[in-house]
Amino acid sequence: MLDLKKAIPKRLLEEKNISLVASLINLILITFIVLPIFAILVKAFISPRGISFENFIIFWSNSYYREALYATFMAAIFTVITTSLIGIPLAYILVRYDFPGKSFFSILVLVPLIMPPFVGALGLYKILGISGVVNIILVNILHVLDKPVNFLYGDMLLFALSDYDKIYLPYGIILINTLHLYPLIYLNCAASLSNIDPSLEEQAENLGSRGFHLFRTITFPLMRPGWMAGAVLVFIWTFSDLGTPLIVHYFKMLSVIVFFKLYEITAGNPSPVSYVIGFIMVIVSFITLFISRKYISLSRYVMMFSGGRHVRRLYRPSGVKLILVYFFLITLSLSALSPHIGLTLVAFSKKWVLTLIPEQFTLDNFYYVTPLAAPFIFRSFIYSLIAAGIDIILGAFIAYIVSRKLFIGSDLLDLIATIPLAVPGIIFGLGYWALFYKVPLLDPLSYTPIILTISYSMRRMPYTVRAAYAGLLQIDEALEEASINLGATRMKTFKKITLPLLVMNLFAGGILSFINALIEVSTTFLLVVTDKYAPTTWFLYFRALADPRRGLAIASAVGFLFVVIIAVALFVTNKILGSKMGSVFRL
Repeated sequence: MLDLKKAIPKRLLEEKNISLVASLINLILITFIVLPIFAILVKAFISPRGISFENFIIFWSNSYYREALYATFMAAIFTVITTSLIGIPLAYILVRYDFPGKSFFSILVLVPLIMPPFVGALGLYKILGISGVVNIILVNILHVLDKPVNFLYGDMLLFALSDYDKIYLPYGIILINTLHLYPLIYLNCAASLSNIDPSLEEQAENLGSRGFHLFRTITFPLMRPGWMAGAVLVFIWTFSDLGTPLIVHYFKMLSVIVFFKLYEITAGNPSPVSYVIGFIMVIVSFITLFISRKYISLSRYVMMFSGGRHVRRLYRPSGVKLILVYFFLITLSLSALSPHIGLTLVAFSKKWVLTLIPEQFTLDNFYYVTPLAAPFIFRSFIYSLIAAGIDIILGAFIAYIVSRKLFIGSDLLDLIATIPLAVPGIIFGLGYWALFYKVPLLDPLSYTPIILTISYSMRRMPYTVRAAYAGLLQIDEALEEASINLGATRMKTFKKITLPLLVMNLFAGGILSFINALIEVSTTFLLVVTDKYAPTTWFLYFRALADPRRGLAIASAVGFLFVVIIAVALFVTNKILGSKMGSVFRL
């Protein structure tokens, strides 16, 4: 029989230990997530004459900075529009329609996830560049155009506010990010669409609503929370993207200005403009995060069913509708595959000049790049593996504490753990310089491997938290309660009962954390200043592309190897998480 006199103090001690673990995790997250952001916000107002708006005046008085701000907003807004025009109908087709080849297309449309825009831009050089395949077809074969079109580089003037304030649209950045980011809209919209109570649409149909009117008035408003979640991620990603603008040589972007100002920071003379830009990015990110969470919390009715079993509505298109479905999916698939096709052809090409395909194929690019890239690849794997290990440990505890409400501040813990999804990577890089410069063991200049690994783990921790949380929702709390009622402590129950049931979800989250750390660009470019500790993404831009003769080929060879690794990792992750994969990419 359980001795209550011994059980009560034991339970109080256990609760104290849980609170201690939660407090320790909160301390880690506050130190490496909250404080760097806070440091940027504070330093933006510090000038040689004290606290003032002087730095903001310096920023706003420069027309180049203003136009960079406009261009950054335009790129983010238009990317949200273009990805939505693809992702929303794609989600509706693949969730609501049943047709031959549906499973094949469901896999094919997710292909962009295995290649970051930074690497995808390399593949598009020979597809959409000045001397690329598309221009050869349009100019030399079909004679539709008189001269090649600059699909990737440059911008388009939308309108002028004044002689010194012109709003440009960087179409190359929008194109590349659209081809890569539309799955974020698709995954979130598909998740929401799958959870809609079918009776709501049936009632509207009984009242005479059909076709697009039904979609516009009933279906889309119900799936809007999913669209909002995906749109926020797309907006923040594009707003803070650094790799793509650098690859397409478009430097009038806020992230690129911060990158070039980095050299002032490493010299011990931080640029006030960098902190002002960081302040703007943080505020924009927090506003979008707040709107997203507030809106989604007000729309929980989407997930509620009127009772009974949930039967998914499926339609079998035929005739013209089926032809349009196939045309949309085939066109999208070919567009999504174009960066991969281009990257593969360049990686294996020996000579490719003004022709539709390479004139000669070879493996020399891989032989040439292997000894050069090996140290950088090795460092990438070490940093990413350690970061993923940290994320698995933190993710398991955070998800458990949050899902089981074991700590008074569990909601705050959940919010802090979510912040890295909403805050740009460039903010973490800048914030670590602001907070840890000349700090022992954390100085980016002297202890690059340590601070880089920490930044990777903090940036990608939400993947393990979300994957673990999804697994915990499937574990019946009665199993834990039975263990506790038999005298086991909460920590022992977690170790012996919960953790073994959660291990596959943690493994999946760890893989996502690993591969995203592997291809991290923003924090890498800001925290690494020499090739002594540099990972692969740094090598691709600063060493491979700097080679005037074989730069694109050897960069593509390394990019191809990474695409293969990421593809295998995502396949394993998808097998484990299944339909819950989309929840990992939601704020």
